[in-house]
Parts: sequence; structure tokens; C-alpha cells
Amino acid sequence: MDNNLVITYKFREIKNAISSYLTQVLPPFHITPIMMYALEFLRKHPDCIAVDIANEFGLTRGAITQLLDKLEEQDLVVRKPHPTSRRSHLLQVTDKGNTLINEILLAYNNKIEQLFKPYTVEELAQLQKLLEKLPL
Repeated sequence: MDNNLVITYKFREIKNAISSYLTQVLPPFHITPIMMYALEFLRKHPDCIAVDIANEFGLTRGAITQLLDKLEEQDLVVRKPHPTSRRSHLLQVTDKGNTLINEILLAYNNKIEQLFKPYTVEELAQLQKLLEKLPL
């Protein structure tokens, strides 16, 4: 089998495993994967608007409204008036939302780190070096 094909296949397997880990970690936190993704997006893009999240994740206006309503009900996100548009709101992660994201990421990262247990320090250093070359 072609090396590139093997590597591509392995990356898809890794992606699937890591996605699975998130679904395993989230239930005690009472949020869904899309809620987590939205919170992370909002943390990286403070004061964005709903359409920004909809575009990022391919959600409809109705779906994004429901998502934001759930996040707001749990006091994870707050909608603030937009300074120039009466039809839009700025979205911000609350302190409770930031704390929740940090707790989830700690559990999620711990789960992912289990993948690296069989590797030596040298192998991990080599893997890190190779991953840093990826154009991400």
C-alpha cells in the first residue's frame, strides 16, 4: 500500500478515536459536542455573532438559535447588544463557561494522553517534531 495512503488512513483513525474520546468525556458535564465546539469557538473569537458560529459549523439559523439558547440557559454564554446592528447580538463566554471549558479540556487531554503511554521520551520528541511540521 502507498505510504501516503497508509498515513492518510492512520490520521482518519486518529481523528475518529479523538472524536470518540470527546463523546466519552462530555456526559458528566451535561453538554453536547457541538456545545463544546461552540464554546471553544467563542473563546477564540470573543464578540462574534451567531452567524459566525453558523458559518463555522454549517448550522442553520434555527439550529444556532437553539444552541445559543441552551448555552445561555446554562449560563455558559451571554448575548449582548451589538453596537451597530439591532438584529445581532455579540456573544461572549461567561466565567462559568470558561471554567467548564477548562475542566472539559483537562479531562479530554488526559484521555488523549493515554494514546502516548507506549512511547518512549525519544519517540514522543520525534513525533512532536513531525507534527509541528504540519501546515495547520
